[in-house]
Amino acid sequence: MIELSMSEAIFFYFLLWLGLIIVLWWREQRRLKRNEWKLNRSHLFNCDNCHHAFITDEPVNLARCPRCNAVCFRRKQRGME
Repeated sequence: MIELSMSEAIFFYFLLWLGLIIVLWWREQRRLKRNEWKLNRSHLFNCDNCHHAFITDEPVNLARCPRCNAVCFRRKQRGME
């Protein structure tokens, strides 16, 4: 049988937990990167009637609000292209 001192056992126990934490952190980073939103200013609309913010699939200047069905215009802001 392999003989371990108490300090070696605690060291290997610590390494096991450290490895588990690193693997879980790595999985979380991959999950967040996969579900990351790709938000472009040209796709973000704000409804003037109900103040609902929504994202469209296409870069258009005119869209309908999904909440109140009002026509929303994309306004250019200063410094934004």
